[in-house]
Order: sequence, then C-alpha cells, then structure tokens
Amino acid sequence: MPTDRSSITVAALSGVLVLAAVLMIAFGLPEQTLLQQRLLQLYSVPLSGALALGVVHLAGRLPALSPATRIVLGVTAVAALLGVALMALGIVTGLVELLPLGQALMWLTLGFALLWLVGQLPRRSESTRTFALRPVDDEDEDD
Repeated sequence: MPTDRSSITVAALSGVLVLAAVLMIAFGLPEQTLLQQRLLQLYSVPLSGALALGVVHLAGRLPALSPATRIVLGVTAVAALLGVALMALGIVTGLVELLPLGQALMWLTLGFALLWLVGQLPRRSESTRTFALRPVDDEDEDD
C-alpha cells in the first residue's frame, strides 16, 4: 500500500484513467453510432495515460538518471507523442487504420520504458530479505 503523497496521487489518477477506459468500453459496446465506434477504438488511450504516469513516477523514484536512461526516456516520449499524433491524424482525416498503429506505438514504447526503468532500480541487499528458506535439520524433526 503506498504511503507517500506522490504514490497515492499516481495511484488515484491511474485508477480514474482505468475507470474512464472501462466507461468508454461500456458506452461504446453497442457500436451503433460513430461516437460509440470511436469510444471503442480509443479506450486504450486512458490506459496508456495510466502507464505513462507509472513510468514518470518510477523515473522520479530512481536515485539518479543515467545518460542511457535519459536517452531511453526521451526516445520513448517522442515515440509516444508520435503515436498520439497518428491517432489524432486518423480521427481528423478519417483514416481509422492509423488508430491501431498509434496505439501500438504508444504501448510498445511505454512498456519498454517501464521495463527499462524496472531494470534500473537499485537491488536489495541480502541482509534485508523479507523471505528466506533455510534447510531443515534432521534433529529438529525428531522433537
């Protein structure tokens, strides 16, 4: 359970974005009008926003950002914005084929950024293990 204010804020905002995606699916399901079709085509945008919040929050938790991490985050941001631009272009021009391409670009880049940042997290030392297995002595079993 998050205890600091920023973690609680990120969790709450992510929850709101996930709820928005669920509502978009619920209202778009009959798919009878153009609005309902667009809601179903774009429901992953709030989910991508929640993922982006997690990436930014995790980047802020790192003790220091290495040059490689800065490059990865920069490329990720540009690619995610390109995905948003492709989706916007698809909606404005009516080329709905651009929507899945833009969404895939956002998901793949944000997912890669998240995996990269998780790989950069400091490792726990052996002395702070919260769970460990120990061998069972045969003498302990006789008692």
